[in-house]
Amino acid sequence: MIAIAWIIFVAVIFVVLLFSLLIVKYYSDKKEAQLGTTVVAVVGLSLTLLCVLLIPVDIYNASSSSDSHGKALLTPEQIQQRGEAIKIVYYVLYGCILVFAFAVIPFSYFYFEEDDEKVTCCQRVWAGCKYTIFLIVIVVILLVVGLVLFFVKPGDKPAKGQNAEEWIKSLVDNTNFAESAIAFSISILTLLGFLIWITYMAYGLSAFPIGVIKGRRHLAEDASALNSDLEQTRSKMNGIRSKYLSGSKKINKKDEETLGLLQRKERALNRQTDRLTATHKGGWRYVWAIVRPFMFLFGFLFFAVSLLIVASMALTNTDKAINSHHWCGASCGFILAYPQILNPLDSLLTILSKYFPLDYVIISLLVLYMFFSTMSGIVNIGIRFLWVNLFTVKQSSTPPQGMLLATVILMLSVVTLNTEVMTLAPRYSQFGSQVYFNETTNSTIQCSLNAPPGNCTLTQIATFVNTVSLRMSFFGVIFFYATWVFIACYLIGGVIACIRGKRSNIEKIENDSDEDE
Repeated sequence: MIAIAWIIFVAVIFVVLLFSLLIVKYYSDKKEAQLGTTVVAVVGLSLTLLCVLLIPVDIYNASSSSDSHGKALLTPEQIQQRGEAIKIVYYVLYGCILVFAFAVIPFSYFYFEEDDEKVTCCQRVWAGCKYTIFLIVIVVILLVVGLVLFFVKPGDKPAKGQNAEEWIKSLVDNTNFAESAIAFSISILTLLGFLIWITYMAYGLSAFPIGVIKGRRHLAEDASALNSDLEQTRSKMNGIRSKYLSGSKKINKKDEETLGLLQRKERALNRQTDRLTATHKGGWRYVWAIVRPFMFLFGFLFFAVSLLIVASMALTNTDKAINSHHWCGASCGFILAYPQILNPLDSLLTILSKYFPLDYVIISLLVLYMFFSTMSGIVNIGIRFLWVNLFTVKQSSTPPQGMLLATVILMLSVVTLNTEVMTLAPRYSQFGSQVYFNETTNSTIQCSLNAPPGNCTLTQIATFVNTVSLRMSFFGVIFFYATWVFIACYLIGGVIACIRGKRSNIEKIENDSDEDE
């Protein structure tokens, strides 16, 4: 049956590639878009999405190792062989992500940054290599640190119980130096990804559904605002011209510059008025009138999904804060051996994992929703360095460099989701629907890290995350507190989204200049 899961995953690869291509094409500036940046952005997005979409296959592999009564269906050798196959796919994807994040995308960015008729191809390649070498040095340092940490054995963990000690020994000892190096590097990317989560995704998860519920401003309001702005602009222009009607004196430099700015603003306002008129007269106005009531309902549905995601994370983090000490607490990176607080998303996915691929469908929809929420945050906030706006991401108007930076942001976001799935659905992501037969109580019990290691099969994603938490517990602690910061930012974003007015029907784009005439 595992063959069916792999067939589905292969089909998903093609769907993800097509999805990534559509996203990149939708936002890329059609005048400036280049094949190189498009390919890099599409492959980069696809790699990170596939990392998350491999998780249901991983969970199905672990769940199918035993039946509903806890009876083993596979030999230990078969379980290890299938687990190794999934682990190899994970680490190949992780390695490719590191190459793209630290080499391919930076090189592409600086290569196309030097796009000029006077610059030769060799000069552009040298510029790309020159700035990329610094990032390659960083990733080499990260890999070396990961190798060093492999040889530095973690101290004794204050584990409580024989089973806990066996799980810890199994996780710590079954890691080679290459896995340790990649794990450290991916954990660093996850830390960077949390910065994306607490900014773009936190705001997107709250603002996106609220924006759908509130809708856009009425066309008449936009038309009135544009007319008022146009009248004021023309009034200022007439005021400047009136000073020089007699022709007795020449226009001074300051007034000439001001007049030029006002003329460009007038042209931009005229174009926006034309767009608004086209929207008002177009057939989409009638379609929107029909769809609008349903969009209101969709907005509430999206709001419920956002709330489910954030509530599930809050419940798991609360569970960790209260109960992780039963295993070994902060010294193990707040690993939750057995979730004791009901997590609705975790419960739903655990039940659906018995009916694969239903859980695959739900996971895919959640990934898509969080992806679009992050994209919504990028569109609304823009690509910034602190308070400096570097690029505005809009439909058909994002330059190649902006698209590459947006790709990096989305990649970091999805890499973090790959780890945070353990917070979203801890029981599901560790053991799926597995149970084991407890001879002492003569009953079947759901698998957890409190179970004897030989009776349950841990998923590869859980092995990866838990090994990082055990060998480098500071990552687990940082992830734990970063999750609380993310939840707080989500609440703040919700308040801001409620206070802000409705969106305009006119998209103000940066390249709305004289060249568009």
